[in-house]
Amino acid sequence: MKKTLVMMAGALALSAVAVSAQAQEKRNAVSLFGNISSSSDFSQANVNATYERLVTDKLSINVGATYFLMDFNGSDTSTLGVTAGATYYIGKPSQASNMLFYGKGVVGFTRSEMAGAGSDTGNVVGLFAGLEQPLSEATSLFEELGVQRSKVFDQTETSVVFNIGLKIRF
Repeated sequence: MKKTLVMMAGALALSAVAVSAQAQEKRNAVSLFGNISSSSDFSQANVNATYERLVTDKLSINVGATYFLMDFNGSDTSTLGVTAGATYYIGKPSQASNMLFYGKGVVGFTRSEMAGAGSDTGNVVGLFAGLEQPLSEATSLFEELGVQRSKVFDQTETSVVFNIGLKIRF
């Protein structure tokens, strides 16, 4: 009898641990996104990787790295960047079964090299609105549209940006 009670208590404890592990909120995320565009005299590729950490149920902070390559009329420019920002979700990102709308702001620094012009350090500021759609318990697809202002080589450019990517929460 004592052995049966110990086994039942052990099974109950294991069940409780499994349920609490399953119910544990996913507070971290990594994402990969970017864009590619091309025309007869212009092409660009932009790849971004981001780490995100929820600090409240709806607010996260993030850090990211960017690689940008552009060819305009035969002149190549490559840029490496580091960004930091915050995202505010409408809904709870830890509940992967729901679509989430969000707003995001980023700031960052870049290091660019342009053929014939040398290199320069610049900055970037962006505001985005997005939608995250769950694909599984931990993976989602997201789309975001925003306005981004960058300054490098003493030129300021404001552009509309559309990103699409994958996010994995853990």
